[in-house]
Amino acid sequence: MTLRPARGPRSVSCLRALLLLALVLAARAGDAPRWAQMDYGPAFSCTLLVDKTYVLRALLVRLDPAKQTWVCYDLETMRVAALWSGGFLDGRNVVFNGEHHAQPQPAGSIIFSSPMGPGWAHAGSFTDPREERRAAYNVPAGASDRTREGQPLPAAWLRPRGYYLHGQDVVLSYVADGCAMLERPSLTAAGGLVRTFSLAPSAQELRVDLAAAGTRCILGGDAAGATIAEADGRVIAVLPAATAARTLTAVIGAGDAGPAQPLAALTTGGPARWAETVVTHGSLGKPAADAPYAVDTLTLPDENPWHAWMRPGGFDFFPDGKRAALCTWSGDVWIVSGIDGALQDLTWKRYASGLYQPLGLKIVGKDILCTCRDRIVRLHDLDGDGEADFYESFNSDMELTRHFHEFMLDLQTDPQGNLYFAKASTPGRGGPNFDLWCDANGCYFKLSPDGAKLEVVARGLRAPNGIGVGPHGEMVAGDNQGSWVPVCPINRIREGAFVGIPDGVPGPVKPTKRDPPIIWIPYDIDNSSGGQVWVPDGRWGPFAGSMLHLSYGKCTLFAAMTQTVGDVMQGALTRFPLTFASGIMRARFSPADGQLYVCGLRGWQTSGGRDGCLQRVRYTGAPVRMACAWVATHDGVEITFTSALDKAAAEDVGNYTAEQFNVVWSASYGSPEVSVADPTQKRRDHLEISAAHLKADGRTVVLAIPGMRPVNCQVVTCKIAAADGAAVTATVYGTINALP
Repeated sequence: MTLRPARGPRSVSCLRALLLLALVLAARAGDAPRWAQMDYGPAFSCTLLVDKTYVLRALLVRLDPAKQTWVCYDLETMRVAALWSGGFLDGRNVVFNGEHHAQPQPAGSIIFSSPMGPGWAHAGSFTDPREERRAAYNVPAGASDRTREGQPLPAAWLRPRGYYLHGQDVVLSYVADGCAMLERPSLTAAGGLVRTFSLAPSAQELRVDLAAAGTRCILGGDAAGATIAEADGRVIAVLPAATAARTLTAVIGAGDAGPAQPLAALTTGGPARWAETVVTHGSLGKPAADAPYAVDTLTLPDENPWHAWMRPGGFDFFPDGKRAALCTWSGDVWIVSGIDGALQDLTWKRYASGLYQPLGLKIVGKDILCTCRDRIVRLHDLDGDGEADFYESFNSDMELTRHFHEFMLDLQTDPQGNLYFAKASTPGRGGPNFDLWCDANGCYFKLSPDGAKLEVVARGLRAPNGIGVGPHGEMVAGDNQGSWVPVCPINRIREGAFVGIPDGVPGPVKPTKRDPPIIWIPYDIDNSSGGQVWVPDGRWGPFAGSMLHLSYGKCTLFAAMTQTVGDVMQGALTRFPLTFASGIMRARFSPADGQLYVCGLRGWQTSGGRDGCLQRVRYTGAPVRMACAWVATHDGVEITFTSALDKAAAEDVGNYTAEQFNVVWSASYGSPEVSVADPTQKRRDHLEISAAHLKADGRTVVLAIPGMRPVNCQVVTCKIAAADGAAVTATVYGTINALP
């Protein structure tokens, strides 16, 4: 997921010009851009730029589909940030049109907007308690270069619970100043905004910020004793304490709200929004007769009634293994059923929409959890109609900034039920486009099973587009070449680990040494890493218990072999001879057939040809002739293969070549390959293999290499033969952090 920085103002200007030209040409051709064709549903989450203010946890609620009237809630403060009509968004965003240093703005005409700050008072005060932090990045002319955005208010002040969908209605649920409440936005006949509140009993007075001073605001419903007053340039509604639940309305602008209807009836599920299903037909790969693995394709529903853009960001299986849930970068979750050996009839049902760039998904019990850019969301189907009705804010404690690169990635669990995910950071520091930073950048997170406790396990990640949690709780993470990441690593994650970017560690003193990765991967082998997964059993061939690594950039798969020396871990990779249709990022083994399923997208730098894919790697039963274990010793390396070897071929040193190089950990974007013998030279060093010996197991070759030493990358190529005479060709890419 490597994103190379722009080379200067001219590059940025050219990119914007090309994007604008593409939009103009598409409009002239009568063909709207792909992102603009999609029906995002009644609620959509994003970052929004409105009146020189960024709303980082924006929830856009569609009030009038015909007139494209939308209201924006700031979920960090529960203020109404803006109301507009006449269009959706302008499409300037990495997930829409690919533009990097931009966030979308309303495409219609602004009816009203409000400045940043809490929407509800705490103990009678609207003073924002969040600390200001510098944000000198992409700030419009005249705007402040300091901000509080991206930081949740204290839980005692505001606690978002999520929102309900009932047909096309949206009902927000949250606790403000200790009072639980529901809120539904709607329009008056004259185009004014109606905020309907159903409030729990409250022991204290509540204050809500409605609009800028001078705006017409009236209260209705159970508003006895409530007053409206102007203070500090705002219209404030003061709601008295109450011993009983109540429902009241606040009209902002023209018109009248009508009777106030309690909102609880809208929180149990409602009419289906996407009653139709889409059936696709998968295809089975046709490898050579002696190939041990085939790549099958589960065809995505690219043609669907809602023009949904199928770019998978994560998936997981239900316990039966016949169904899976899949999230897309544009914000959907789909359920696919009919996953069997033939893949002939796959039925797709749209389950949820409007999520904020979900790039991780895990099924826990009967619930689907998604890693979104702004929070972890747990989805609930309340009425059993196959659609999510409650989008629970399972945890939103992490900070964020408006930087386009700050994705939240993957979602895994350990045997105790804890959840793990990672957050990307800005691609580099020091330039005009890379000054944003927050405490959550580059973190590997652990979240308790109940969603209440969020912990930072490790820091320093750049773009960890894929992590792994093993069967015994082992934690790893890929990362992508860039600033402070010389080439893609597979990082070992332990409590308190530092794995890359010094700015990812808070405080004035920054690390001067990083924890060694398990493997440094040569750039030409994997330029953009995906996730890791462990093979659970023997149904997938001779790799049970082994870790696999996905390459997003090269659209391929690797077997990972690890070695522990004292407290240090190191390892090696070897490639499966497989290619996938898009950049694979996530992997799961099916509990039904024991086969490997992978998904991914083409959103960043990848050789993938399709926008997205969901594919199966099926073990055919043919003999596997690959390296499956690797050990470094003082005298050389030992490589174990999955099948017996021909002794003469295995012991012929002419059948092997070896070389090595180091990389440089620095703020520079990536690193050249540097000679181990002479670090001033940018080259690989040839290694002598003085002897080769086949162990008694018939599968392990011991290669004698004089002068063994720790090295970032050692490459050994083998061209030998199996015991049955079949050719065995393997290249093993190893990292030696310590010698036993």
